[in-house]
Amino acid sequence: MRTLRFLTAIVLIVSLFLGGSVFAPRVEGDLTSDLKAAQEKMDQLKARLQEIQKLIKENKSAKYSLLSQLTSLNEQVDLLEGDIGEIDSNIAQLETLLAKTAAQIATRERQYEELSAGIDSSIDLLYHVSNLDVTGLPFTGRDLSATVEAQQGVSAVLQQIVASLSAVSTQKLALQSDRTDYAQTKNQLEQVYALKKQQASLLVEQKAATQQTLNYLAAKGSQYSADDKRIQQQIAQENKLIDQIVAEIYRQQHTGSDPTGKILWPIPGTIRITELFGMRHDPINGVWEMHNGIDLGCPTGTTLLAPADGVVEYVGRFSGYGNMLMLQCGQHMTLVFAHLKSFIAKKGQSVKRGQVIALTDNTGWSTGPHLHFEVRIDGTAKNPMLYLGPKP
Repeated sequence: MRTLRFLTAIVLIVSLFLGGSVFAPRVEGDLTSDLKAAQEKMDQLKARLQEIQKLIKENKSAKYSLLSQLTSLNEQVDLLEGDIGEIDSNIAQLETLLAKTAAQIATRERQYEELSAGIDSSIDLLYHVSNLDVTGLPFTGRDLSATVEAQQGVSAVLQQIVASLSAVSTQKLALQSDRTDYAQTKNQLEQVYALKKQQASLLVEQKAATQQTLNYLAAKGSQYSADDKRIQQQIAQENKLIDQIVAEIYRQQHTGSDPTGKILWPIPGTIRITELFGMRHDPINGVWEMHNGIDLGCPTGTTLLAPADGVVEYVGRFSGYGNMLMLQCGQHMTLVFAHLKSFIAKKGQSVKRGQVIALTDNTGWSTGPHLHFEVRIDGTAKNPMLYLGPKP
C-alpha cells in the first residue's frame, strides 16, 4: 500500500507554519479542515499522475509499433536493393548482349549490301544474256546445242537471282528480329528498373517519416518521464509535511501513555502476509517507492480487531487508502487500517484491545481483498513487525 501525498497540499501546509517554529499554534478544527482540503488537492494531483503514466504506456506502445514498422521497412529496403542490384546485373548483361547483337547487325548489313550488289550483277548478266529473244532461240536457225546452252545460262542466272533474293530477304528478317528483340528487352528492363527506383524512393520517404515520428515520441516520452519523476518527488516531499500535521493533531488531542508490550494482530485466524514494510515496485503504477505498512491477505468481510486500547480518530474515505480507519493509541502511536468495507466503531469512540472495529474489503488503490496496516510513531511510519506480538 503506497502513502498517497500530493503537491498541492504545500500551500495549505506552509500557511500553517509561517513563523519561527515548524508548527504555529492552531485550533484542532483548523488543522482537520486543512488536512481534508489537502486530501482533495492530493486526489487531483494523483489523477494527473495517472494520466501521465497512461500517456507513458501509450507512448511506449506506439514506439514499439513504429520500431516494428521500421524493422519491416528496413527488410523491404534490403530486398529491394537486392532486386535493383539484380536488375543492374541484367542490364549489364543486356548491354553485353546488345554489343554482340550490334556486331551481328553490322555483319548482316554488310552481307545485305554484298547480296544487293550480287543481285545487281546478276541482273546485268541476265540483261546481257537475254539480248537475244530467249523465247525465240529455238527458231533462230542456229546450232541446237548453242540454243540449249543459252537457255540453261538464262535459267542459271534466274536461279541465282532467286537464291540471292531469298538470302537477302532472310537477312533482312533476321536483322529486323534482332532489332525488335533488342528494343523490347531494353524497354522492359528500363521499365522494371524505373519501378524499382520509384519503390526505393518511396521506402526511403517512409523510413524518414517513421524515424521522424519515433524522434517525436522519444521527446514526448522524455517529457512524460520527467513530469512523472517531478510529481513523484513532490509527493515524497509532501509525505513528511502531512505526516507532521497528522502527528501534531494527535499530539494536541492525546496526553495518555502509549501501549506497553506487543500489540495484537489486527485480524483473527491464520495470518498471511502478502506485502512487507519497505521499498517495492508499486503494483498499481509500477514505480519504485516506499510501502509504509504491511498487507495481510484476507477475504472481504473479515473482522478488524483493535490491536490496542485507543480512540478512533478518523473513519471515512481517504484517497488511495479507500475506506480508512485511524486509531490513536496514546500520545505517540497511531494505527492506520486501509481498504476497508465498512466501519463498526465510530469517530471519537474509545475501543478496547481485541474489539471489532471494522470489516475488511478491497476499496481504494488495491489489486485484491486485503488489509493494509500501518504503525506510525509521531506521524512517521514504522515497521509494524517491530510492534506486533507472535502470530496466532
